[in-house]
Amino acid sequence: MSDIDARLDAATHTVLAEISRTDAKAGVLLTAFSLPLAALVAAVPGRVLPVLAAVLVGTGVVGLAASMLVVLVVVRPRLDGAVRGSYLYWSLCTEDELVDDLAAPKEQAAHVIRLSRIARRKYTGLRIAGDITAGALLALASALLTALL
Repeated sequence: MSDIDARLDAATHTVLAEISRTDAKAGVLLTAFSLPLAALVAAVPGRVLPVLAAVLVGTGVVGLAASMLVVLVVVRPRLDGAVRGSYLYWSLCTEDELVDDLAAPKEQAAHVIRLSRIARRKYTGLRIAGDITAGALLALASALLTALL
């Protein structure tokens, strides 16, 4: 195995580990987002809230729901397009076509690039979900303060 092959293999493993990390983080975030929503569903119905507090609670709930949707998009598998070097392409290959594809260093480099783009999209989605959640939690905390004052 040449030096470049070893480095491409290492790069592939690194990017696959990052993709796995984003999926694990997404699972944790979905669980974490469901907790405040469950508390709101249990505590808010039947209560009369001041108008400002009600608006802030609504804003917070919409924000948490939006965050959950963004995270679901992050973990949703993309099955469109069977680009060379991808498992989707390999699922359509014969044994000889697969060996030829794996033997091409440029294809492996292109595969690392595609995987890196997937990882970047996933991390961007998680970051957006985190930003939305921060705003939603700020709205919910403000609603609580408004209701208590």
